[in-house]
Amino acid sequence: MTAPLDLPALTAIGWNPHCAAALAALPEAHGRPARVIEQHRAHLVVHDGEASFKAKTLTALFDRLETTGDGLAVGDWVLIHDAGGSLYIHEHLHRSSLLLRSRGDNGVQRIAANIDTALLVMALDNDYSPNRLERYLLMVRAAHVAPLIVLTKPDRATGLDTQMAEIAALAGPDTPLFALDARDPVCTTTLAPWLAAGQTLVLLGSSGVGKSTLVNTLMKDNAQATGATRAYDDRGRHTTTARSLRTLPQGACLIDTPGVRELKLGGEEDVAADAFEDIATLAQACKFRDCQHQREPGCAVVVGLPPERLANYRKLKAELLATQQKRLEAPTPQPTRRSKKR
Repeated sequence: MTAPLDLPALTAIGWNPHCAAALAALPEAHGRPARVIEQHRAHLVVHDGEASFKAKTLTALFDRLETTGDGLAVGDWVLIHDAGGSLYIHEHLHRSSLLLRSRGDNGVQRIAANIDTALLVMALDNDYSPNRLERYLLMVRAAHVAPLIVLTKPDRATGLDTQMAEIAALAGPDTPLFALDARDPVCTTTLAPWLAAGQTLVLLGSSGVGKSTLVNTLMKDNAQATGATRAYDDRGRHTTTARSLRTLPQGACLIDTPGVRELKLGGEEDVAADAFEDIATLAQACKFRDCQHQREPGCAVVVGLPPERLANYRKLKAELLATQQKRLEAPTPQPTRRSKKR
């Protein structure tokens, strides 16, 4: 490195032992570490612990990532250097995690990188959808990110105890679950164990569930715009239009994301292991080891699972297989080389 690391400054933007190990693993490490905190069409915004800067990606790194079907995401750690009065990203540190979802063109969208905890937010109003929450659980567990569920708008719940029990059964006993008013300062106290320095969280959920309100509560300001939901279905407007990373007063980093109405699986998920642990457990009692849980005789899953949950499992499994097949058939990405520096 050209200069010693300012560890307190880097820790404030999420630097941790994994980052240090990733940096040490590089054959040559020139420049200084920084974290991608915003992503725009023509440039990225990075933060080195002291200040934020616009930066472009050097062609060599851009081509290397594009050839492998990869690219930079908010939350990534990179090495930067100055050249000719501009700032360039020339190296990418190995990630601890990466959240992905499928795009309509069969490509993937990188949602956020180097995440410790995914804060899954769902409202207890007309937007309540356990099936959609299952998709989020699939995505974050496939990335080896720990989920934490916050159910907002408890005053709008049709049956709070019943809904809490339903989500607890769906998420499993190891997933923290809270029902919170996103406007209430008690959110900061409740979520304190996940808000320490060196931790990075990503906020995920549909539009209108209270994500921006929760950000303002945790930030102790009103920097994030909020909007009303539609009266007839409680769906919100996109008040968050781009992914961005910010530092909370408690020390953790929080990546806010735009609301997602339809979450398509990224292709890396394992349906049974990542969201349907009850199926994995029941399957051990199936008569046939390769049971597909359709019409096979002696299927313990068909007998032991509610029909609607089994139907959702089959739907997600079929979608995952289709996504994986499309990936296999997709052509190998080639560098575009549209400019010397990006």
